[in-house]
Amino acid sequence: MPIRKFMPDRIATILRMLEKTPDDVFLHYSLAMEYVGAGRCDEAAGEFRKCAELDEKYLPAYVELGKAMRTAGKFDEARAAFDQAMKIAQEKRDRHVEDYVRQQLEILPKG
Repeated sequence: MPIRKFMPDRIATILRMLEKTPDDVFLHYSLAMEYVGAGRCDEAAGEFRKCAELDEKYLPAYVELGKAMRTAGKFDEARAAFDQAMKIAQEKRDRHVEDYVRQQLEILPKG
């Protein structure tokens, strides 16, 4: 995955915004996505988990956490995140996300 140009500036900007609104789920999600783009999966995971802490039903955070953990080779953590995403998708009756998460679980290596 190519690293986007000016990413450190984007990360710094989001961090400054979080200083003003530390409980903004979308800002934490945006920061996590920037970390993913920079190949910083562990930092991304922390931000996705913060999203889930702030809003336990924030479905995109669980899906992206699963993908980040898969990329980091942490397959058990990826599976746990995808399982939670599936549970929430089913509660919300979001068939599109259910199908996507099911596919992610099917291709996830064991261990």
